Amino acid sequence: MRKIAAIVIAAAFVVSLAACSDLPAQVQGCTPNSAAGSASKSISAAGDFGLNPKTHVPTPTVTKKVQTSIIKKGTGMKLGDGDVALVQWTLYFGSNGQIVSSSPTGQNATSVSTDYSKTTVSEVSVGQKANPYGHYISCQQVGTRSTTVLTASQYLGGAAQAKAAGVDPGLALVMVEDITKGFRGRATGVLQAPQAGFPSVVTAPDGTPGITLDLQSPPKTLQWEVVRRGSGEKIKAGQQVLLQVEGVEWTNPAPTTTFDSTWTKDAPRAYPLTALQSDDGTNSLDPGSVKALVGQTVGSQVLVVVPSKFGYPSGKAPSGYPTGSTLIYVYDVLGVLAK
Repeated sequence: MRKIAAIVIAAAFVVSLAACSDLPAQVQGCTPNSAAGSASKSISAAGDFGLNPKTHVPTPTVTKKVQTSIIKKGTGMKLGDGDVALVQWTLYFGSNGQIVSSSPTGQNATSVSTDYSKTTVSEVSVGQKANPYGHYISCQQVGTRSTTVLTASQYLGGAAQAKAAGVDPGLALVMVEDITKGFRGRATGVLQAPQAGFPSVVTAPDGTPGITLDLQSPPKTLQWEVVRRGSGEKIKAGQQVLLQVEGVEWTNPAPTTTFDSTWTKDAPRAYPLTALQSDDGTNSLDPGSVKALVGQTVGSQVLVVVPSKFGYPSGKAPSGYPTGSTLIYVYDVLGVLAK
């Protein structure tokens, strides 16, 4: 069973729900991606919320269809497709109740853990079908503890994928998830009047921004404007923030190269609001973007124009980023992860 554990460890931890917007009517209209059944109802999980649960898995637990039951219903924000959640999750074998993995370390265990005080949460994108940790919490509220029972085939995306991992496609797996925090997956603030002669942002229905540009030459100074002004908390230097990012190289007569986008991956990124000084292997923003974002509010969309001298230090830009060019970023400020 080590192969399935390895796949769990390698899985992306961002769980995003794919389609409900911030509009209450659409969130309330969300339809869960699976319903309760006898197998999911048989699972119990006790212990403090947000910590490794004391889970009882009747053995053997079997299923042919995905089943999700609510163990504890939360009272916080309802999460729709495209939103982002912080989730503490644990995965068990239905055959014997042993732990396969838990967030976010993915450590294997030969028996159900008795250490219930140690855990960390994972950042997940809600509703994303390719990620079971996000897909089956769609339409749940922050503060909810749920359990999902499904087969290895359903967990891994198909029988072929399960066989390739050396796992019986019909093997039952049990997920227990605590939703500790939630964020809207796109900027929800009020549209602001655009600056004359500034690049314009046009947003697709799913939130993906597009940039239009006239024939003017790129500026030589760092510039930014708030496209949408959110009503959330003001973000501060040094905090870790959750962002959607669209990066476009400024070329004449129009921007033609999108060099980075979290939207294509359904995976917002966590960034420290500290400018990159050395290559430490983590997500880091350029100094110009940090200056533009500090003081903005959660829920805002901010367009930033960064000439090369305000960008990443020489040799420190992420792979695939243009060098020596003026870059345009559109940042959706989703929330603060760490103070």
